[in-house]
Amino acid sequence: MLTVYRASAGAGKTHKLTGEYLKLLFASPGAYRRILAVTFTNKATDEMKGRIVQELYTLSSGQKSDYVPVLSSRFGLDEAQVRAQARKVLIAILHDYSAFNISTIDRFFQQTMRAFTREIGLQGGYAIEMDQELVLTEAIDNLLAGLEKPENKELLGWLLRFASDKVEEGGGWNLRKDIAALSREVFKESYKAFSADVAKDIEDKAALESYKNHLFAIIRSVEAEARDLGRQGQVVLDQYGLQPSDFKGGSRSPLHYFAKLVAGEMKPPSDTFANLADNLEGCFTAKTESGMRQIIGCAFDDGLNDCIKKINTLFGNLTNYYTAKEIVRYYYALGILNDIAVQIAEYREEKNVMLIADTTELLSKVVGGSEAPFIYEKTGTQVDHYMIDEFQDTSGMQWGNFLPLLSESLSHNRDNLIVGDVKQSIYRFRNSDWKLLDEQIRYDFSPEQLREETLKDNWRSCRCIVDFNNSLFTIAPALLQNLFNEALDGSSLSDVQKRRYCTKIMTAYDQSFQRVPLPFQNKEGHIRVEFISQEDQDWKEEAVDRLPGVLERLQDNGYSLKDIAVLVRTNREGAMVADSLLAYKEENPSDIYKYDIISDEALFISSSPAVRFLIALLRYLRNPGDRTNYRLALFAYTLAVPEADNASGGARDFIPLDEFPEELNRALHGLSNHSLYEMTEGLFRLFNDRFPDNEQVFVQALMDMVSEFTQRESVDISRFLQWWDDTGSRKTIATPDAQNAIRILTIHKSKGLGFKVVIVPFGDWEIDHKPSKQPVLWCHPDKTPFNQLHLVPVRYGSVLGNTIFADDYFNEKLHAFIDNLNTLYVAFTRSKEELIVFSPKPKKPEKISSMSDLLWNGLSTDGYDSTREGESLLPLASHFDSESAVFELGSWWHPEKKKNEDRPVTEIPMQRIHSVSPDDRLQLRLHGKGFFFDNKERKHGTLMHEVLSRIHTKADIRQAVEGYRVSGVINREEADVLCGRLDALLDKQLVAGWYDGTARILNEVDILYGKGLAKRPDRVMIYDDQVVVVDYKFGQKESKTYISQMKEYVGLIRQMDYKQVTGYIWYVELDKIEAV
Repeated sequence: MLTVYRASAGAGKTHKLTGEYLKLLFASPGAYRRILAVTFTNKATDEMKGRIVQELYTLSSGQKSDYVPVLSSRFGLDEAQVRAQARKVLIAILHDYSAFNISTIDRFFQQTMRAFTREIGLQGGYAIEMDQELVLTEAIDNLLAGLEKPENKELLGWLLRFASDKVEEGGGWNLRKDIAALSREVFKESYKAFSADVAKDIEDKAALESYKNHLFAIIRSVEAEARDLGRQGQVVLDQYGLQPSDFKGGSRSPLHYFAKLVAGEMKPPSDTFANLADNLEGCFTAKTESGMRQIIGCAFDDGLNDCIKKINTLFGNLTNYYTAKEIVRYYYALGILNDIAVQIAEYREEKNVMLIADTTELLSKVVGGSEAPFIYEKTGTQVDHYMIDEFQDTSGMQWGNFLPLLSESLSHNRDNLIVGDVKQSIYRFRNSDWKLLDEQIRYDFSPEQLREETLKDNWRSCRCIVDFNNSLFTIAPALLQNLFNEALDGSSLSDVQKRRYCTKIMTAYDQSFQRVPLPFQNKEGHIRVEFISQEDQDWKEEAVDRLPGVLERLQDNGYSLKDIAVLVRTNREGAMVADSLLAYKEENPSDIYKYDIISDEALFISSSPAVRFLIALLRYLRNPGDRTNYRLALFAYTLAVPEADNASGGARDFIPLDEFPEELNRALHGLSNHSLYEMTEGLFRLFNDRFPDNEQVFVQALMDMVSEFTQRESVDISRFLQWWDDTGSRKTIATPDAQNAIRILTIHKSKGLGFKVVIVPFGDWEIDHKPSKQPVLWCHPDKTPFNQLHLVPVRYGSVLGNTIFADDYFNEKLHAFIDNLNTLYVAFTRSKEELIVFSPKPKKPEKISSMSDLLWNGLSTDGYDSTREGESLLPLASHFDSESAVFELGSWWHPEKKKNEDRPVTEIPMQRIHSVSPDDRLQLRLHGKGFFFDNKERKHGTLMHEVLSRIHTKADIRQAVEGYRVSGVINREEADVLCGRLDALLDKQLVAGWYDGTARILNEVDILYGKGLAKRPDRVMIYDDQVVVVDYKFGQKESKTYISQMKEYVGLIRQMDYKQVTGYIWYVELDKIEAV
């Protein structure tokens, strides 16, 4: 049997899951090896594991447990036997913990995937790439780098069209950013499922060109007909000496529409124009003179009426025209995305990695249609029971991979469990599909295999919170459904198609009503919704200005900061709240009230002045000749390094700088030849002592990011800075949950959590997609003449309602409505005791277009049935004062304090980080020359000889010496000494001319002679009129052998037709140069 629990917020699904898991364990103590429980986050997995182990411990240790009577009744055991069995099971799990199979759905698929490595075509030892943005960055770089190739001419054209359209839409010129936004489409399941077909379509260039030409032919034909009809109308008017202003409406007469058609405007005719068909009386008013009436009548009968009717007919049947326009509008995206997909595939193969986003797709291709025994045989596991939590977040492909496994289990009459709630489906951007829970599951299994149950009780929230949400989420779905149905009425959908949508939102929320359990009946709770006027100032600024007062009121009532959560829609909103509270805290120090915050979303690493300064320095070091980046680094420095309190008042001032101090400039230039990580660490050592203590955590986070990047990718500074701009700057600081501080988090991150106090400071977002963020829809053009392609991308918009993609459009519209309503539901159901909401006061309450409009109408609606099948609903309008624009239910709550609830948490302040120079660390010597030499002078002479062999001019000294330092041959101190000595030696009168750059230099180059014989002088300098040969000697004695050797060099070079050849022996340690 497959049991499906539909669990609304706070309904105790974790408690139910734990109970069902315990039943399976008690039925068979070793069952944990054959149970697979999956959820969607690591945190939820840890929570489920911990809950099961905790309950087993509670049972085995004799503590009170709600599961004792359940297990006693189910298995016919007395309490002592239940506890003994629990102890037995607990010991078994703890001694075999790796087989305790509770994991995320991604981890399970990864484990399964490794068994099919060969079938998928992956090499052994492949890595999992979690950072999808990093892969996109490289794929886009490779795409753009290859645009000059002849075979990419068409791609270049697509990209130019794409850039042009973005500019016309009001976007910027950041092509990379726009391509990245478009490229994320390749990770959608709606694209992945048919990506192979898309690739085939793209390969046939001739068919693709023919298809495009056919689309343009349809468009040109209709537009030509519309222009012709416009001209016909104008001809009739001219024949009778009429102007559009002679007709009813004057200067606003609908007959001006003829001129618009002639000008190429293809907007549908207005209702006023359309209603003139066969309606002569509509052409003039009672004041129109009889003579003019007669002329208009003649014109009307002599072709004007026919022209109007033909225009109405044309625009009433433009499905193919609008379809062609919409396909052409985003046609180029098909080619761009296919090329991006190719680049991503090449990246995977080159790096031997698999994207986490690809796991489900690849696995579905391998196991799709396979029987479960085959899968178990390949993976070496056997699962009898499946438990899937948060099923509303499952994607279609994920469900396709699970389906054969569940079917196999059910065929053996084994118990399985699914838990979910359509109302909490808010992760569609991760391919989740709430329709699986809402309807698909009933198609996949027979009624005999299914048992559905709704968990009705709310064990999280006080009575007022539950009553409020019961009423609001009965009214709001009805209001949204009416709004949706209004759009349906004017669409081209058939009646059958409309019936599929006309109650869908209501159906999704038909199980939203919850009961208040007896223990919560006497806990009232409090809700306050304040609508803020938008006339005086930005309502969001007003909302954050009100937050401190609310926090102080809550603290007066006995709440701790850790009881309070501020829920926001986006990270940007979270940062706005965090910045406001931190500023208020600094400006209003108090011993009574606290405003401390923790937030993974709001604490962006890039918000740190110290981090911004270090990034600015990296940009400068990438191109030290760029003075703009130098000035930007100086500006960032003034923000990151505050001076001591100034003399006048103690406020913090910043250092005004035109240049860095000279010692810093020298140090910066010294870092320019280092690797990315050493460069960043060097900057850290230079400036860390100047950064305030509160910047340390941000700087350390940046160092960690650089380290991770260099391990995974290249050490190229340009690639890192590109990644930083695209992805890294949006990373946040992870914060501990235990400290006594206000939590600021997104509504999406809050799902599954509960808080005593929930504040929603910005209770407003769009119901439908914003015009600036309309998604791409992947549609199947299944009607002639558009069905030559398997899949086409079209941009979401109301015009799709008049195309063959109308069903796709309304399906997306429905999902958008439910997504945004679900987000409101999740936010409002996190609260246990207090719910406080700020929202903008609607300018036109009668027109619902945003959540604030919906909230206002929901709270003020009085004409709805307050009882529904015995469920009593609270009349919200009686608690809403529209004059003050405040809704309030219940009264400010004074929380009950549990024992040890406010036990202080020990805080360990982060110590200032210290970094050691690479020169002072344990080093690996990459070269062992001279290891067996005890003579220090000989070692020194060998080193000097090797360094001189790498120097062409005096300017090469530092670089040549640095190579030996980096290799570990010498340390920093030795390198500085060596550079000083060489500077002095090369300044000598004769020697300076050898290193001034006027000659062509041959260092350690063989002179070939005889039968394969060779001689190698240390340095040969070829001038226009002479050749100079030099040999270095570092011993303390002169030798005639050296002279003979030099004469050989000189003689061999003269044989090469160089007439003027001079040789020198340079006794470096003796400070003597001998000419030969």
